[in-house]
Amino acid sequence: MPHETAPLHATRRALLGAGIGLVAAGRAIAQPAWPSRPIRFVVMTPPGPGSDQMARALAGHYQTILGQPVVVENRPGAGGAITAQAVATATDGHTIGLVFGGPTTTARLLNPGLPYDPATAFSSVTLLTRSPFVLAVHPGFPAKTWAEFLAVIRANPGKYRYASIGPGTTTHLAMEETKQRLGLDIEHVPYRGFAPATLDLLAGRVEVMFHSPFSALQHIRAGALVALVQTGDRRVAQMPDVPTLAEAGLPDSAFFGWTGIIAPASFPPAIAERLAVLTREAMARDPAARGGMEETGAEIVGSSPAELAALQARETARWGAVITRLGLTVTD
Repeated sequence: MPHETAPLHATRRALLGAGIGLVAAGRAIAQPAWPSRPIRFVVMTPPGPGSDQMARALAGHYQTILGQPVVVENRPGAGGAITAQAVATATDGHTIGLVFGGPTTTARLLNPGLPYDPATAFSSVTLLTRSPFVLAVHPGFPAKTWAEFLAVIRANPGKYRYASIGPGTTTHLAMEETKQRLGLDIEHVPYRGFAPATLDLLAGRVEVMFHSPFSALQHIRAGALVALVQTGDRRVAQMPDVPTLAEAGLPDSAFFGWTGIIAPASFPPAIAERLAVLTREAMARDPAARGGMEETGAEIVGSSPAELAALQARETARWGAVITRLGLTVTD
């Protein structure tokens, strides 16, 4: 089973301990004082989504505790790489970013011309959330369980098609990993995002997709899609009857989409630790700082910098192996 980052189950005692740790961290970086100027918080999404709401609520907490303005700057586009690059190239010592996983893990493998190297460009701060995927099929597909799905695909090599939200995304790489691991032959049809992929899945122009539980749930409940398996290491509350991959007989295969906070490589470790503590405390106390993400099937985490860095290293190795095997490049 992949390494787990402890979820957020803060008790009063834990928060008291965190507060003591925060005081100690503050003393440790008192020379020079930080922050000494406004903090720039770059966010990968446009204003409005849950991740943006989370960033703005966290910014308010940081501002209250740290005594400096925190300015949220939305920089969407390029799958999060625009935000990641803005953080990587910042030299003011007061820039952090909220990102998806890909721009800080496999982005350079997919695009060798990327102007930053994820392996060296960042300091990890904290893992905010992680979200499993669900393997959804069109109701006309002749399988209603994972075992039936495998039997149908194996009996009909090359007949069926799976959608992804784009080449090199987790929805693509995870299916390619599964294909290799289980010897499956199913054609890849890439789309630009969940919306067009979902439309074709609902219409039956593709039959299979690793989908977002939040986006797929309404269609699953309406009978327009069938959920076969979910990819987390535990069942999400919104789909209690859908087994995990491990429960379906494929151990050591869990994977997630995730969001986290990063900083430039030059960011002092003590400050990263301090921000991780502040973030965890804010998410424990304030529902707004969780951005409504729990309702989407996401798990609120609030990790240490070391735990996020370990996750990034694992994902770079895991998905990098798939990218290398496929000879995959994505430059647009």
